[in-house]
Order: sequence, then structure tokens, then C-alpha cells
Amino acid sequence: MNKIEQVATQLAELEGHFFETDDYRKFRTRVFRVLARREARLKQGLTEQWGAALLGPAGSGKSRIAERVIAEYTDLTERTGGRKFGTKIVSAIVPGKATVRDTCKAILKALDYPVARTPDEDYLIDRVMYEMKEQKVAGLHLDEMQDAGRYKTSDSMEQFSKRFRNMTQDKNWPICLILTATPEAKQFINHDRTLTRRLKPIEMSPARPEVEGVMIRKAMTTFLATVGAVHHPELDRPDFMRRLIHAGAQCFGVAIELVQEAIGLAMMEGETTLKLDHFVDAYFERTDCDDELNPFISDIWRAIDTKIAMERAVREKKSSKTAGKR
Repeated sequence: MNKIEQVATQLAELEGHFFETDDYRKFRTRVFRVLARREARLKQGLTEQWGAALLGPAGSGKSRIAERVIAEYTDLTERTGGRKFGTKIVSAIVPGKATVRDTCKAILKALDYPVARTPDEDYLIDRVMYEMKEQKVAGLHLDEMQDAGRYKTSDSMEQFSKRFRNMTQDKNWPICLILTATPEAKQFINHDRTLTRRLKPIEMSPARPEVEGVMIRKAMTTFLATVGAVHHPELDRPDFMRRLIHAGAQCFGVAIELVQEAIGLAMMEGETTLKLDHFVDAYFERTDCDDELNPFISDIWRAIDTKIAMERAVREKKSSKTAGKR
């Protein structure tokens, strides 16, 4: 195994770590509660169901949280004998600038029922509901929901929200709708008052040095121990964690990724000591910024709008992935 492959393997191991933040706990409670409520209501013959939504900036870890919560719910229900009205939660990524038709096709693919041709919208909705009933799906998780009907008219937005709201009150097999998205999705959710009431969106909180900062430092210690490295005393300076959280645009998930990327750079250099320079380079590789706009170098780091830099980096990453599929 060459050095690049070795470092990639070790970084993949680090990425497997999961951290139970307040946002994770809030979302987990909400998802478990609405699914338990669905089971109880269906036993009483009541079809109207509730859902959950987690909103946070790009790279904040929303999808990872949802993946973890879904896995935990599946494990719990399997260990406790299942549920009469289903336990399965299906996840689908909403395509960019998606229509109802595009989204239904993505859902059917996740249900192992790919659609080769492009039938009309009504057929697709009916097929989605039929497959969810056949497979005893209790919840539908739609990721990247901010792309639903983006750049569409108000009428198109209403049609989109109505279609998916109706899935939560279907007479034959209502499901719980679970959404993860950037804050732009509030436009979609708030467009339908009923959907807003049923989802009660949770907005992820900005990372705080005195709370999440402690978790990030513990994570860094764990990561370094895993790869057999240590950190330089300069990373113990009081302002380092504040700079790191600011560099991650106050997103816990991005800050963790910067730590992992900095460790990866140190390993590629053959270093066993993680230094500030590795964070400087990790941020540069993400944002391609000048030194004066790098929060690990600049004296006026608080004035740097790292959110714009990170959002641009996410957009470019998505664009490169899309181009690679063509």
C-alpha cells in the first residue's frame, strides 16, 4: 500500500466517528416521537401524520445526523419485534432544481423500483405510495430539500408542497416526512402552513467554543491517538479553537472535517505532530483564499466571512461531481 492509499484509509477511519451534539439529540427525539405517534394513530384509524425537518448550512452534518438517527431507529425497532405499520425509512436525495416528477423518480430508485421511461406525475405519485405500502415504509427522508422546486413560481412551489404533504395523510398508507436541507428550504416549508405545523423545523445551532469547542478538542485528541500522532502546544492557545470554529463558519461538522483534513496533510508530510500550519493549508485547500483571508493567519480573522468561502467550496464540489457523471 503506497502512502496516499495509507493516508486515505486512515482518514476514512477518522470519518467513521460520530459525535452526539445537541442538534443530533433534538432531531433524534423528534424523529422517534413522530414515528411512534404514527404507529399509535394508525392503530386508532387516524391517518394524518407528522414529520421532522433539520435545517443547517451546507457541510454542517445534517445528512450524517439523519443517517445516524435512521440507523438507530431501524436497529431499535428490529430488536423490539418491529411495528405493525412498518419500520422502514427510505432516504432519497432531491435532484437539483427538482420537479415533483424528478423527486418521485429518485424515491422510486431508493425503493429499488427504477423508472426507465418518464410517465406522468400522477402515475409516479401513485407508484411511490403503492411501493411504500408494499414495503411497509413508515418514513420518507428527503435530503437536499432546498432544491425542491427551486427557481419555480409560487404555484409550482404550492403544487410541490401539496404533493408531499398529501403523503402524510394518505388514506391507505400515510408516512412521516423527514427533511434535511439548508436554511433556504424554509421558503418551501413555510409556503404551506400545514406542512410547517406538521414538520416543526429544527434549525441547527452555531458551534460555540465553550460547548462544541470542547467536543472538537476531544475529537482531535481521539483522531491523533488513532493515527499515532500528537498536537503542537501552539494548538493549546486560547484563540485557536475560536479560529477553528470561525473557519468552519460556526458549523460543528465543518470544523471536524478541517481537523481531519489537517491531520491528513500532516500524515502526507510524514509529520507526527499536528501544527497550526496544517490547518492553514487545510483551509487554503478548501477555499483557495489569500493569506489575509485565512482565519488561521489573519490578525483580523473575526472580520472574515468564512460562510461565503465555505458555501462556494461546497458549490464547486457539487459542480465537479455533477461534471464527473456526464
